[in-house]
Amino acid sequence: MKVLFRGTLAGVLWLFSSGAWAAPECADFLRASADPPQVLEFVECKYTPQQQGAPLTATYRVEGRHAQEVESYLRLLSGETNYLKFVCCGWETTRMTYYLDRRAGRTYQLSMGSEETPHNRRERWHKIGYFYVTVVLYTEDV
Repeated sequence: MKVLFRGTLAGVLWLFSSGAWAAPECADFLRASADPPQVLEFVECKYTPQQQGAPLTATYRVEGRHAQEVESYLRLLSGETNYLKFVCCGWETTRMTYYLDRRAGRTYQLSMGSEETPHNRRERWHKIGYFYVTVVLYTEDV
C-alpha cells in the first residue's frame, strides 16, 4: 500500500512540476491572448536574460494608414483614454500602459510609437511608413 501511495504521490508531483508552472516563452503574445487587428504584423520576439527583469519582448508593426485602428485597440486593452502624442520627431505613447491576460495571469507592458517623422498631425498618419508596437513580459521581478 505504501508503494502505491508513494508512486501516486510522485506521479502527481511530477505532473504539476512538468507543465503547470512552465516558464513563459517568446511568442506572438497578442495573437495568443488578445485578438489583435489583422493589420498588426508580428515582427519578432526576443529574450534578453541579461537585462533587468529578463524580458521577453515581442515587436509588431502597422502601416501608418492603419495606425489609428491599432491605437484604438491598444486603448481598449489598456483602459487608457489618451494614447499617442507627437513628441519632437515622432509619435509615442504618453506613458507605459499594461494589459492583463486574465487566462494566463500575466501582465504585459505595452507601448506604441512611429518611426521618425515630420508629420505631427493625426490626419497625416497615412504618410508615415510604420508605427511599432512593443509588448513586454518580464520573467523575473523588477
